[in-house]
Amino acid sequence: MLSQQQLEHFAAQGYLLIDSAVSPDLFDPLRQATARVTARTRRGEWPYKRDAGDGDIWGVSHLLHPDLGEEVFARYMATPEVLDVAADLLSVPRSDKHQHLQLELVNMLVNPGAHDHEIGWHRDLLRQDLPPAEEVTRLRELQNAIQWNTALYDEACLHIVPASHLRAKTPAERDIVFNRPTDSLPGQLAVELKAGQGVYYNANLLHRGVYERARQRETLHCCMGLIDGSSVRTYVYQTMAWMDDPDFGLTLPKVLRPLHDNFRKMAAQHRITDKNRQHMDE
Repeated sequence: MLSQQQLEHFAAQGYLLIDSAVSPDLFDPLRQATARVTARTRRGEWPYKRDAGDGDIWGVSHLLHPDLGEEVFARYMATPEVLDVAADLLSVPRSDKHQHLQLELVNMLVNPGAHDHEIGWHRDLLRQDLPPAEEVTRLRELQNAIQWNTALYDEACLHIVPASHLRAKTPAERDIVFNRPTDSLPGQLAVELKAGQGVYYNANLLHRGVYERARQRETLHCCMGLIDGSSVRTYVYQTMAWMDDPDFGLTLPKVLRPLHDNFRKMAAQHRITDKNRQHMDE
């Protein structure tokens, strides 16, 4: 179990480094699988990718998709190194994690093959242009999920502003986010990871990615949330509708099937909401 000091650091700063983020028996199989998937995506054989321009990529999405045929990613998600840390950081007793956690994104971040690439400062779940008071209100609603980067090679691509998940952007930050989104922000930190380390962080931290062409990067990028908080995180349903299939759950390790059931419960609620909204618009 994570220590009280670790939990307090995560709550206050919005991130936590985990030294042993991959089960040792899965480290080499994961490297082999990510190499295959990266090569396949660069060849245009896997459609779910993050585009870096000119046919280049900076990420690969939907690693659990049955069509990909790489079951090691599901085995990774089923390990205590993932599930127990997620439960601790979301304040769920480990014994109850199957009741509260839902299976979500399992993606990968890679180095571009042709040129360097940068992503500007952002929060994943909020519009950047919200007025400060509304920004604070929305931040308070969105403290029910985590995401993480687990590195299979040494890297320092993620840049964050610690503790920014709890407050609105300052005037100086707003100026940079809106006008010069790849400039440095006061107090920023480049998160250095050794192979096998992970950084778990709140998606509402101000953060950005710096992708160097010349430095190999194959980093697992995943998220998990509480089923009780999914009503305000519609992107989970919108971007992962393919997971709303009972047969998909049969492809997963048994320990993940309740988490997939939770995803389907969340998806069902969004379907009802979407249908009601459609009727109101007619």
